[in-house]
Order: sequence, then C-alpha cells, then structure tokens
Amino acid sequence: MNSVKLQLFKHDISFNTLLEARGFKQIFRIENPLELGNVLSFTDSITEPNVLFLFDIISCDISIFTINLEILDKVFEGINFSIGFLTPYKDEIDYSNIKYKTPSFDSHFKHSETLTFKAVTLDIEEIILKHLKNYYNTLRNNFGIFDSFYLPIDNKEETIKKLNKNIDDNVNSLTIEDSEYVNNNWPYKSNESIHFIKWACSQEISASYRIKNEETGENDLVSWILMYPDASIGSLFSDPKYRGKGFARKVSSLIILKKLQSQPTQLPYLFIKIDNTPSQSLMRSLGFKTDTQVKWIVCSNNK
Repeated sequence: MNSVKLQLFKHDISFNTLLEARGFKQIFRIENPLELGNVLSFTDSITEPNVLFLFDIISCDISIFTINLEILDKVFEGINFSIGFLTPYKDEIDYSNIKYKTPSFDSHFKHSETLTFKAVTLDIEEIILKHLKNYYNTLRNNFGIFDSFYLPIDNKEETIKKLNKNIDDNVNSLTIEDSEYVNNNWPYKSNESIHFIKWACSQEISASYRIKNEETGENDLVSWILMYPDASIGSLFSDPKYRGKGFARKVSSLIILKKLQSQPTQLPYLFIKIDNTPSQSLMRSLGFKTDTQVKWIVCSNNK
C-alpha cells in the first residue's frame, strides 16, 4: 500500500468551507482552534482533503478528522514518529506566528516519545492503534468514552441573558497565581501539565469562584473551569466541601459568556465522560447538545 504524506498548510477561511463541502463532520471542532491560532494544520490534499491533522502547539496533542478511512490508514503508514512528528516540516513552519509553546514542543523535532491523540472518534481508533504499536511500547486508550457537546445558538441575546442570571460578584477569571493549585487538582496531572495549566490560567477565557476565608481573610478558590488550547472548555472542578451549592453553574455560565464574546462566530464545545452524570446534567441544563462519542489515546516509550 502506497503511503500518503501530509502537507502543512496555512489557515485560510475558504479551507473551512471546502472541508464542509467535502463532508467533514464536527466543523466547530476544526474552526475553533484554527481561529484561536494554537495549532499547526496538516492535510493530505489542499484541494481535495480527505484527512486533517491539527497539532496543538501548547499541549502537543493531535486531533484527527477524516472522511476516508483508507487514506487515513495510508497517512499513518507514511509517518515516522521515531524521528518526531514535526521533523519533516521543520523548514516550513512559520515560527514567528507561534505566540506560546511548552517545552515539549521542541521534542517533536527529534522524537515523539510521548504523544496524545485527543478526542478520537470511535471509528478511527483501530487504525491509529494499529500504526502506533510500531513505535510505542505503551498504548493507553482506557480513559473512558466521552460525549462531545456543543452549544447551539438560536438566539444569542437570549442565551446571554440566561447565562448572566447565573453569575454573581464572586465569579471572575483565573490568574497565573492559581496555576499550581489548579494543576494539583487536575485529574490528568503530569510532569508537563503545569505548562499548559499556566497558559490556561493566564487566558481571559476562564472562570473561578472564590469565597472569603474567615480565618485567613483570603479569598479561597473553590470552583473553576478553563479553556484548552483547542478552544474547548473543560476541567470543571469544585472543592468537595463546596459542591452542591451551584458554584459549577456560575463558573460554567461565565466561561460560556466569555467564549461567545471572544469567538462570536464559533460554537462553545466540550467533552464529558459518559458516566459523569453531574457534569452531563449541568451542561445539558445550560443548553448543550451531544454530537458524537470520542476517546483519548496516549502512547509512550517507557524505559
């Protein structure tokens, strides 16, 4: 089987239209990160795309979209992860447009010792695993199944009005000073995660809820939610002592408002484990609808 080489392309609004015309699904998951500017984009064909890879500059994760499983198979056959996913494109990347990158970014010009494929639709999981086993001695796809949610906007003004009713003066943005605490409470904490969390906490699109501690006089952080580099929202967390008080609804409402303001043409979206009933119920009550189910695949070479 002849392999297919990916091509690096620069974001052009007309390419989104072409992808939609070609039959790509979940266009909102493509347009969001492209508009945010935190991804490098790769396709098998600029004029007749069948496969799209989005390489996240900050988290170094890869998102995959395809309308042709056979060509996706051929694309994977042409990738040599042992030399680093980005190595073939080293001279083509416009580094001046990269505003923020984590330390692990440079490793993908040498090797891709650890790599995450995010929000993989279930129909392409087998193809990915088949090829990754040639490079990695550890493959994990047992993190559970997630529902992909998006927020349809029928009446933007009415949506904003409803969200504003959920917010009070204790809701604000996260700050860079919150990053260590947020990272320590993130269920997917790793040696590299603090870099992503620092980026997320420094963004305007985040939300936190603070309560004054009567003993210390400080405003304690008790609930938060943030935006990922792919422009999805997530990592909703509330201190167990303060759950059931509606703080998660407040921070979720604020981050959705900020998302609508900063990316007014894009639909807010997120991922929730299918067995996370409280978060599923909360987001449905805020108007979110499910789209498809996805998984995460993490591969590494453990010594």
